Amino acid sequence: MFVRSRIPPVCHEQNKTPRDKLKSLFKSGVEAALMTGELPSRNHGWKSVFDKFIDLMGPDGSWFPSHAKVAEKAGVSERTAWAAINALESIGLIRVEARYLYDAEKGKTVRTSNLYEVVVTKAQRAVAILARAARKAKEAAKRQWAAASRSSMVEWGRRVIHHLPATAAEDPQLNIFKRENQAEPSRNWSHNEWIEYCQTGNQTT
Repeated sequence: MFVRSRIPPVCHEQNKTPRDKLKSLFKSGVEAALMTGELPSRNHGWKSVFDKFIDLMGPDGSWFPSHAKVAEKAGVSERTAWAAINALESIGLIRVEARYLYDAEKGKTVRTSNLYEVVVTKAQRAVAILARAARKAKEAAKRQWAAASRSSMVEWGRRVIHHLPATAAEDPQLNIFKRENQAEPSRNWSHNEWIEYCQTGNQTT
């Protein structure tokens, strides 16, 4: 079961508005935004996204296509599809509401997709712009908190490693190459005695 956001949707009567009327309002809003410069007209990939994006609205007005689906229909990359949809939201032509689903394996609620709504009136458009700003600020705060948590964990790991005691192999005062079963050679040995000692050592190891 999806867990909807507690923020009420912009269009409470969205499902009662005919699909054709919503599509017409959306297309006229996009055309006006292109003429006024609110949306960049030079980006032809975005125009394809706008056309295919609204065509993915369901017969009952439900509208929650993935970025991958929009990109596939428009023949563009997912990044282009995301940028175009984000531009629509930034000027208040659509309202975006996150949808969540409980993941039993992870034991928590995860974000699965977005629910989109066509903004009908100017008042709703202003509300949609404010809602977007609040959502973006909340998402930015979550990213900063996650980054700070990762940084703290890395710093904690460095401190733990720094304070670990040195191992026997790292102890410069310990002769780890000492042969336990042989006596220490004398420094006054002859050349032949040194050769015999080395050969004996190689055989024992």
